[in-house]
Amino acid sequence: MENKEWEIVRVDRRGRVGGEARRGEQGVDGVRVLTQNVGVLLKVERRVENCIAEYLSSQHLTFDQYLYFLTHEVLAEVDDGTTCYSELKHHHDTLDHTFWLLGRATLLQRHYPVFSEDSVYQLFRIFCLLADRSPAKTGLLQVTLTLVEVREATKYLVTSLGREWDVKDFHQLATVISTFTFPIFLTFLEGRYAQDTEAPALERAVKELYRHFVEQILNHGKVYQRAWWAPIWVKRELEVRPWVMAAPSHKPRSRAAALSTMLGGSQLLLSPAATIHNIPDEPGAKPCRFTLCLESNKLVQLAAIDHRSKSEWLRALDIAIHHSHDTLPYQAFVSASRKLEHAEEEARETAERIRRDSQADIIENTQAELKAEKMARAEAEAAAREEAAARQTEEKRVLELQTLRLQLETLLEEETQAKRDEEIVRNLQARVLREEWERREELELLQEEQRKMLEEETKKRQAFEVEQEGKDTQLREAEKQLRKLESERLRLDHELRNAREKIIMSERGKELLEARMKVKERTPPSRTYSLRPIRRERGNIPARSSSFNTHAAKFFKFRSKGACDGHITIHQMKE
Repeated sequence: MENKEWEIVRVDRRGRVGGEARRGEQGVDGVRVLTQNVGVLLKVERRVENCIAEYLSSQHLTFDQYLYFLTHEVLAEVDDGTTCYSELKHHHDTLDHTFWLLGRATLLQRHYPVFSEDSVYQLFRIFCLLADRSPAKTGLLQVTLTLVEVREATKYLVTSLGREWDVKDFHQLATVISTFTFPIFLTFLEGRYAQDTEAPALERAVKELYRHFVEQILNHGKVYQRAWWAPIWVKRELEVRPWVMAAPSHKPRSRAAALSTMLGGSQLLLSPAATIHNIPDEPGAKPCRFTLCLESNKLVQLAAIDHRSKSEWLRALDIAIHHSHDTLPYQAFVSASRKLEHAEEEARETAERIRRDSQADIIENTQAELKAEKMARAEAEAAAREEAAARQTEEKRVLELQTLRLQLETLLEEETQAKRDEEIVRNLQARVLREEWERREELELLQEEQRKMLEEETKKRQAFEVEQEGKDTQLREAEKQLRKLESERLRLDHELRNAREKIIMSERGKELLEARMKVKERTPPSRTYSLRPIRRERGNIPARSSSFNTHAAKFFKFRSKGACDGHITIHQMKE
């Protein structure tokens, strides 16, 4: 990012920028914007950009002055010098990503690009971690990699690609280059080691390089872990970093959650109080075992695939525990150690060249070295004898302690297993009791429902019996009424038959009377006729029955008893 008043030249491994600003209007605005962005990224609550105007005391602001301002006004809000790097890594990643976005357009411009954009970003993060500031010829600060760091990163990249590392070839090319800035470093890798290589292989190798330096993964791979709830071993993939031992984040969530539940968590935080113990192989037991005791006294039992990987896991855990509370990245310490060794080696070579320039010095130094070597040899032999005797005594004591520890571990394991068995039995009894109690509650509910149903049925039966008694009473009354009506009908039939006979007799009497009247008018009466019909005439009278004949039914249809009696009375009166 460049303008007339503000110039940013490079970004170093701590996320800082180099350059010089003149106190113009645009320069102050650029510094304020940059400071505001850094404060926002670090989640600083106060507005630190407003402090720049008070801090500026001249017309120019150098990089060292701006760095001092950032250190005491901004960075001190999140890091007081004793904060562990595990708590600062998120801020470190955020700042590196932001400065990558600032220089991305310039850093990606290459004539023959080979690495992808993601790979270039990962190499940029590695460069920021391992590089140092150095003054350039123009008076500005320049960020470069030393030859030893370029060799270390290149060696890891080449071995990750599955190739053989050639030190002579590297020195023939690298010694020609005076400084390794990021564009030169990127061009060096692409032109010499990334040609004729498939893109997926390059991305994977750069990712492994990124995971080793930036993510600080000391060791990763398959390992067996013993479950906390049962004596079984589960194979899982783990990664060791200087402050944590965790499972990779790219695993499926469901599987990771299941493994975490089974094994007691997906992350094991490391601290200087944690310890690791190597367990010798025993017949009938899991081979290649070792244990990790955390600060919370939680014991994690692990087993490597083979003895080589076991040694790698023990070494990685030892380094991680030792550097768990460091204030800088572990690779920064390793880089500083490499640079120190390289500087010491160069100093020795320089001293050796100076020593060889003078023959007298060589002879004197040789004699002095021989005397010193003889004395050191005698002292070393005496110390070796004493150390051998002490080692034998210590080995016997260590053997006794190991035997005692194995016995104690066996007793502890037996007691732990007995407690687990007792807990399992207690849980089973509680579950059976809970099931019986639930079954009893269900039976009580069922009994209550049956009792309510029985009461309802009893009420229905009583109501039905009352209704049935009412219907029986009605039926008896109806039968009684029916019998009464039947007797009434029989009586009426009898009266009807009597009435019919009377009517027939009255008709006969009327006819006889009329015949007599006619005879009297013609001739004098000679004999007396009885009003009672003769037997021959009575034979034509229909037999008595409970029903009407056709003629009587027509004559007496819909007539009541009073009507019939009235008709008979009229005929009798006529007679």
